[in-house]
Amino acid sequence: MKFYKIVVRFLALVNQLYFAEIRATGVEHVPEQGPVILAANHPSSILDSILLATQLKRPIHYLARSGLFRFRPLAALFKRLGAVPIYRAHEVGDAAARNLEVFDKVYELLEAGGCVGVFPEGRNSPPTRIGPLRKGTARIALGAEARNDNQLDLVVVPVGINFENRGFLMSAVLLRFGRPIRVADHAQQFASDPAAALAELTADIKQRLGQQVVTVEDARLSQLVEDLAEVFGEQLGRRFEPDDARPVNPDTDQRFLKRWLWRLAAWYRRATPESSLAFERRMHSRQHIHNVLADCWSSDPARVMALRNRLERYKDHLRQTELRGVLGQAFDEPVRQRLIRLRMTLYAVLMAPIALFGLVHNLVPYLVARGLGRLGSDEAVRAFTLFGFGVLAFAGAYTAIGLWLWQYTELGLPQTLLYVAALPPTGFVALRYRRNVLLYRDSILVRTVFFNQRELVDLLRLERRLLHEQFLDLAEVYGEE
Repeated sequence: MKFYKIVVRFLALVNQLYFAEIRATGVEHVPEQGPVILAANHPSSILDSILLATQLKRPIHYLARSGLFRFRPLAALFKRLGAVPIYRAHEVGDAAARNLEVFDKVYELLEAGGCVGVFPEGRNSPPTRIGPLRKGTARIALGAEARNDNQLDLVVVPVGINFENRGFLMSAVLLRFGRPIRVADHAQQFASDPAAALAELTADIKQRLGQQVVTVEDARLSQLVEDLAEVFGEQLGRRFEPDDARPVNPDTDQRFLKRWLWRLAAWYRRATPESSLAFERRMHSRQHIHNVLADCWSSDPARVMALRNRLERYKDHLRQTELRGVLGQAFDEPVRQRLIRLRMTLYAVLMAPIALFGLVHNLVPYLVARGLGRLGSDEAVRAFTLFGFGVLAFAGAYTAIGLWLWQYTELGLPQTLLYVAALPPTGFVALRYRRNVLLYRDSILVRTVFFNQRELVDLLRLERRLLHEQFLDLAEVYGEE
């Protein structure tokens, strides 16, 4: 599988340059050896396969719809990477017969201790939720165990692929690997009642997969979930955090030179351990809010409406005092707020030239990729086209800039390469600069109006505390255990 490793390493590099952040949790649930099926949701077409492959050391043999193999060069590439085509009745006339051969191929892969990747929805996930699961994954898993007298020790690992915004160029992604399902536990039922065993294992996979996917199944609740997630920030997500998930402090157990090199590199890193952990907390917080509100809505919608009304009052007062940019800051610490204003003002002034350099060199390929990527009508496919056009647009732009500098300026080859190498990190600095300025815009230029409206601030603080307490009351009754 040398070719597979070479391709995956290249794609891993592309991912790190393209995505604002990629975070994977629970990878230890995937066995390092032995047969395993990865069952993942499917929010963004082929891009899901790329993301999974770059997060695991084990080669993954994906089951993919046969339509992807129609173009011969792509078919040759997919087969070289170990992909296995699945045939559908509307694509070929003898789909059933061909799929019997496919099943035999998958059984052989699992019996050899391989890792098989499947998307049990059978199509791209609908926006904000998991679609119905087909029984093919359960049929393959139970069939493989039965073929080996239930001694294969096959497990199914659910994987949730969560985009912070799957229609946004250079989004952040959270991959959550859940606890494995032991297929042999369903073997006895499969021997006596195959249909019931298939249904039960499929339901088990969906239930475990749902725990790993951030879903918003009720559109009526989606805006309320987003608003509450913005108000609470990562606060609620801390309750799901394991004891060993705290970010490592780079200033400890390191010598002087390494410590300062770490700090210098932090200016160019798109994600620090702290920001990665905060991103994961926000995703957990959003999922927890949704779970509580969805359960409450089904049995006591009046309480959800009361929470919505309190939130609307809070937002109205927040708009009146122009404090939207400091939702996540503590109102109790005026000294801390002064330090934040000073720090953000210095940041806005000193980082502006670097951000401007990154913006000038990356804006055109960014706009080109975003424009071309949005031509797709399907949201899931659009995420992959954004990725593909993004890679092509940025690679083409950097190549063109490098050739122009080398041919028409006095820069030599080393200076040209150094200049081009600075384009990706400064582009991310520009993105990060924009986000920070928008988030802390009320803290920049020493905004003191905040402290001249003490009474309004006290009111906002009280309303926010009551809003939090009201949600916690709901969580005690309707929150998951």
